[in-house]
Amino acid sequence: MDNHRLPGSHRKPSRAAIGRYLPPRGRTVLLEFLITAGILFLIVTSARWIFAPDAPLGSVLRGQAAFVAMGVFFGVVNTAIIHYSMSRKTAGHMNPSVSIGLWMLRVFPGRDVLPFCVAQMTGAVAGTWLAGLVWGPTVGLPQVGYAAVAPSPGWGFWGVLAAETVAQLVCMTIVAALLIRPRWEWLIPGAVGLCITGFIAVLGPVSGGSVNPARQFGPALMSGNTGFLVAYLVGPVLGAALAAGLAAALKLPAEPGATAPGPTVPAPAGPEAWRGDGFAVTAIDPDAVCPDTIPPEMFRPDPHRPEEPYRI
Repeated sequence: MDNHRLPGSHRKPSRAAIGRYLPPRGRTVLLEFLITAGILFLIVTSARWIFAPDAPLGSVLRGQAAFVAMGVFFGVVNTAIIHYSMSRKTAGHMNPSVSIGLWMLRVFPGRDVLPFCVAQMTGAVAGTWLAGLVWGPTVGLPQVGYAAVAPSPGWGFWGVLAAETVAQLVCMTIVAALLIRPRWEWLIPGAVGLCITGFIAVLGPVSGGSVNPARQFGPALMSGNTGFLVAYLVGPVLGAALAAGLAAALKLPAEPGATAPGPTVPAPAGPEAWRGDGFAVTAIDPDAVCPDTIPPEMFRPDPHRPEEPYRI
């Protein structure tokens, strides 16, 4: 039998048919891997064409201007990706601390945290490696260093850790505040994009401005610049945890339909078959939402909308 044909069929399967035979969560995790790899490829590529000795943009973008330009560019890119994620109800965290923070906010399923984080970290390594393969040894020069960030002289471990923590605390607090107001959900992509622009433009020249464990993990491994890696890995996660704790301490009231960025999963049948109207994971099991912070009654059944599985 032809291995490219479905059992009992004389026709080759369509792309849509093949997708139905793939595990839904596996497709979403794969997309998270690919998105993160793409982001890291762009980061290393931009560093190569700005900071390398032969870079044509190096004579135009010098010093602070280079960080501002990169901040604006990646702020726009992340805004577009998050907007796509929200509209398609699929992956797009690109940051382990974001996935962990949303889980701690009880709006992202705990069973998806580890697969997402693994996909993000391995995607970062893959994207960095691919950029090195495409652009050659130039990306390994000290001026580029595979785009691994580093603090300026005078910054120590605790200073970098504090900067990364506070930056992610601010970003995740803004996200948490917008998540509980469905009418403000459309602001999330732009808000996160502005945060990323600010982090790169302001913190980049002084403390590194990574604010994403995956963003530093791949470049640090490929370049060997692991001196402050622990601070760049722990700081954003600590900031996300503090933001979740702050939201819980303030007991911010959630409006009906509040949800979180990420994939949508089918709701179960029976009395628990309730969901929100947003673009992402909703309260479909005890692992996804904590009743103490987001009560189940805020969700309502919607007989006019079929439940949507993970999709790309």
